[in-house]
Amino acid sequence: MLMTRSPSNYSNKTLRSELAHAAARLVAEGEVPNFASAKRKASANLGIPHSRNLPDNLEVQQALIDYLKLFEGERYHLRIQSMRCEALAAMQVFEQFSPRLVGPVLHGSAVSYSPITMHLYTDELESVTRFLHDSQINYQLDNTRLKISRERYEDFPTYWVINQEREYELVVFSENFITHPPLSALDGRRYRRVDVGALRRVIDESEIVERFDATKEPDRSEP
Repeated sequence: MLMTRSPSNYSNKTLRSELAHAAARLVAEGEVPNFASAKRKASANLGIPHSRNLPDNLEVQQALIDYLKLFEGERYHLRIQSMRCEALAAMQVFEQFSPRLVGPVLHGSAVSYSPITMHLYTDELESVTRFLHDSQINYQLDNTRLKISRERYEDFPTYWVINQEREYELVVFSENFITHPPLSALDGRRYRRVDVGALRRVIDESEIVERFDATKEPDRSEP
């Protein structure tokens, strides 16, 4: 029998943290496709029906990163770095479309099944199709609905590509969106994006941090 928790027994902060970590586990284990579904399922699983206590997406994202670091350890760092390097190679392939990396691979919250999401920019959609055909890259064409202002949504053509078992999500925008990106569902703000140069710096900085961590002396102080 599902027991509903009394809000009086928990502070809002404690409740939100518990829900965020439960939602993060659901995402990490591939039980739900996104944070919104994860929060709803975690709330139901924990018997907490009050939607006002749900954590925001940034809280779930941080809980997910913490979960992956805790349970995967070095595998987490190696996977994120590998996915970022794969993203860099793909951005170089699509260089003519001014690619930007966005999403979990950039944020460090990617799980093993996460696609690499890139934004491409061109005023001629057919040029992307021609490029994929000429490069003999198989794809599936879909649409992604994104919020472009407080009141407006718009559908953007999205090419799904698989290369060496890695899935790529290529969302295509007209060139004016380079300086005016859509709003992210993560926090309602303009998408955080990086170009090729910025991604190289992210990769280099991650390698420096990892090398530093690997050479740190263990703490041998007495308890």
